[in-house]
Amino acid sequence: QQPSEPVRFRPGPEALRRRGVVLVACGERHTLLLHPDSAVSSCGDNSRGQLGRRLPAGRQRSSQPEPIQALETQNVAYVSCGKEHSLAICSNGSVLSWGGGTFGQLGTGELKDRLIPKKIEGLSTCKIIQVACGDYHSIALTTDGRVFSWGQNIYGQLGIGKEVSSHGRPQNVPALGGIPLAQVAAGGAHSFALSLLGVAYGWGRNNAHQLGLSQSDPKEQVFKPHSVASLRNLDVVYISCGAEHTAVLTQDGGIFTFGDDSAGQLGRGSSTQKTGPQRVDWIGGPVSLLACGSYHTLAYISDSGELISFGRGCSERGTASCKQEEMQNFNISALISPNELLDIPVKQIFAGTYVSFASTFRPQVSKYTNGAWCVEVLPKISQMDRATIVKWMSATAESETRQKAKREIEVIFSSPACLTASFLKPRSAVEIDCCITVDLQKARDVFCELTKRDWIAGRISFSLLNHLILSLPLTSPHQEALLCFLLLPECSAALEAQNLQSLALPFAKAINSMSKRSSDILEKYWLSLAASFFDPIVQMLKKAVVSQLPYYYVPPHCLEVIPVLEALQKLYKVNKKAGYKLPLNSFYIDDLAQKINLFVDLARWHAWIDNLHSLPLISFCRFPFVLNPISKSQLLNMESAFQQECVKEEARQILLRNQLNRVDEYPKVPFFLLRVRRRNLVEDTLQKLSRVEDASLKMQLLVQFEGEVDRPEAGGILLEFFLYVFDEMIQPGYGMFMYCEKNSPMWFPTRPSAEIKKYYLFGVLCGMCLFNRVTVFVPFPLALFKKLLGKKPSLDDLKELSPMGKSLQAVLDYEEDDVVAGLQLCYNISWDNMDVDLIPNGRSVAVNNANKKDFVSKCVDYIFNQSVKEVFEEFKRGFYKVLDKRVVGFCEPPELMAVAVGHANYDWDIYEKNTIYWGMYSPTHPTIRMFWQVFHELTLADKKGFLLFVAGTDRVPVTGMESMKLTIHSHKALSEDHVPEAQTCYSLLLLPPYSTIGKLKEKLLQAIENNRGFGKQ
Repeated sequence: QQPSEPVRFRPGPEALRRRGVVLVACGERHTLLLHPDSAVSSCGDNSRGQLGRRLPAGRQRSSQPEPIQALETQNVAYVSCGKEHSLAICSNGSVLSWGGGTFGQLGTGELKDRLIPKKIEGLSTCKIIQVACGDYHSIALTTDGRVFSWGQNIYGQLGIGKEVSSHGRPQNVPALGGIPLAQVAAGGAHSFALSLLGVAYGWGRNNAHQLGLSQSDPKEQVFKPHSVASLRNLDVVYISCGAEHTAVLTQDGGIFTFGDDSAGQLGRGSSTQKTGPQRVDWIGGPVSLLACGSYHTLAYISDSGELISFGRGCSERGTASCKQEEMQNFNISALISPNELLDIPVKQIFAGTYVSFASTFRPQVSKYTNGAWCVEVLPKISQMDRATIVKWMSATAESETRQKAKREIEVIFSSPACLTASFLKPRSAVEIDCCITVDLQKARDVFCELTKRDWIAGRISFSLLNHLILSLPLTSPHQEALLCFLLLPECSAALEAQNLQSLALPFAKAINSMSKRSSDILEKYWLSLAASFFDPIVQMLKKAVVSQLPYYYVPPHCLEVIPVLEALQKLYKVNKKAGYKLPLNSFYIDDLAQKINLFVDLARWHAWIDNLHSLPLISFCRFPFVLNPISKSQLLNMESAFQQECVKEEARQILLRNQLNRVDEYPKVPFFLLRVRRRNLVEDTLQKLSRVEDASLKMQLLVQFEGEVDRPEAGGILLEFFLYVFDEMIQPGYGMFMYCEKNSPMWFPTRPSAEIKKYYLFGVLCGMCLFNRVTVFVPFPLALFKKLLGKKPSLDDLKELSPMGKSLQAVLDYEEDDVVAGLQLCYNISWDNMDVDLIPNGRSVAVNNANKKDFVSKCVDYIFNQSVKEVFEEFKRGFYKVLDKRVVGFCEPPELMAVAVGHANYDWDIYEKNTIYWGMYSPTHPTIRMFWQVFHELTLADKKGFLLFVAGTDRVPVTGMESMKLTIHSHKALSEDHVPEAQTCYSLLLLPPYSTIGKLKEKLLQAIENNRGFGKQ
């Protein structure tokens, strides 16, 4: 029957009170008491040997606590009880077990009961700091942050998968690797681990939803640790488990419960039917202590001194077996009055199946200061703090302090979990939606400080290379586990600064060995990194690539660089996804072209891409992001030159064969000879291109103007040809392209007046220009090069093309609904003298704050894609008719743009500095001094005209102005009455010796103005 009035707490025996109790552990019917002197007493049922001592013959239980003699020589620091088994942790980190062992819960490898405590040898290499016992399984947390489990596994409570129903020896739980844990806990057949950041991981039996997982996909067994999303934002600091229920304590003193509530152990009342964690909101104050029995829950409020209880206890009805059907449940709150311990300074509370304990503070001993007292007694995994760092830095040689410091360094820097724990941000400092919870700046500062001591740097380097790198969690699905990947580059940079071995190679191999899920998490971290922390990772890996370059010609050692390049490639893709937080040149290895032969590398790439051989060789063309634009330009030139030479070589072979066979037949000329008339240049060119065979387009181009004598500067004629062809075809009056403003780039018209075939031929001409290594400016926007490379143009590209881009940006920037509405926009735009509906009946669909992003996106898509689909595809077809799309794909859009049309980043001082002088001229010659004075005073337009006159192009090649070498020569046949002359293929200026600066300026401007057709009009 239910008691009519509360039953008072009973003080322990006088002898026990004098001796003191540090910790109490309760099984189903036995209890362990840990004393301040590290001795352990036990009482209760001993039918399975769970008391760890022999009882007098015929007795199965002990009603009074008696010491466990087998533990008298051990320095016990912690005890825990399962249903019928017991564990003890010694101060040296070893673990002893005794009691019921049928399911392997003792961890000794024997599936049988044991009366006398025995050391668990499977944990002998670890230092254990926490243990937790379920009914028939056990969990342990090591000082280096690893978790081990053993015992029954039919519900997945070991967290190691479902391959075995039980395991008699400790097994590492790999899914928790790398996570900085604060606590492990166990219930009847379920388990929990809590991280230092408050993330709860649950596994095992979930029949009553005791894991708190989402009910969208309910599972009765969870075989590996699963992050409990419903607890993630509660700021959990402590977890306690009952038979089939769980309670968690939060930083603010709140209690959330979930699982079985058949005995009222969730404290919700009979009307509550919700599953998942729910706050016990009727408790009147912040809770300091929490403990779950099998079917009841205790909570202590330190501010008021109240001990709150809810759930039911069990009363035996005459049989020792006390089966479930033989139990009578009664409300435990009727047993314990909340005011029972008001005047007693409670230290800890403990709960078992049938019993509850409260330990108290001794007089004159101050209470805990933390709100959640139960957290303060939990041993913590190894980690650095300021006091530890100071101790290490001040440790003198050969001292015991230094020896201890070396051991501590090895533990922390060998463990991903401990290293991460050392730099976790305080929970209060972690911003909402911030996934990076380690303080990287603090880590950078600490690593720099520590590595200034050679002995510390050496110990750190050894530990990282030989232990931590090998322990990295490569398949973890948990975000916290992978934080260590952000710390390692900072540590590597500090070690490299002290000339110690870089971590880059093993780090890169680890990255490439990660599962897709883990890799996705790491890439998410990288996306969130500030450039100041992202760039060191890139630079670390780049240095590693450079260090491997000496092995480029040494197979198979040359393959060692591939994992580094693959890791760099992941970073490069993340950088693109992040909108280029680092510029493209951050990934360039500028001295690559000096260390390897690019032509050899291109040949290796062809062999790899075409699967011609399986030799163990590396080609950097597989990773073109490390190649700078100059190298990419050289590769494009090499590719075209190689194809041209192949045609020539084939012709030579045919000629040789025919001569040997006395065949009077000549091979086809291995050049594409294009004869055109100046007065009808474009039409002649297009007509002949439309009839030429595809193979001829990949031959070296030779241009001949009809009626003119061939000149030795054939390269100059090629430049001249492309300049004039493009100049005529891009004019608005020609009808092929549109211009939004006078000086804006050109784009394809929506309704072209020119026939579609001309766009194909224009693409062929652009391809031939690049194929024949000629740089001519064609005013396309960056968007064209994006489309050629399969990239999507953006609003920024529209800003470059048209004023509409800036207007659309303004629409996006407006945040007030009334402002956007006031613009009276709809899904209809005016483009290329046409009104266009962006969606069906777009004129009647207004633009507002909710749909403005979609509106802008559709504008960009229409202008760059939908409106020009047919003409652009023809242009693209012609462009790639000449060029190898795969080789062009080495470039990013800005790089291809620079390679194809050059740029306008002029540096006239470098141009003067690089000038070469022939004949009587030198830098100090009076004519030369006058020349440069006049030149630097010219307008930008006239300077560009001079480049056009002397070099055949006014664009700076991708190699920069350093590669634009002007040669000035004094020709004896020229007097000051002559205008300067030029030979464009040599960038040679024939400059007469003028006597005055005025005369020089007059003649120079005359030459510039008449430069079209080299003076021929």
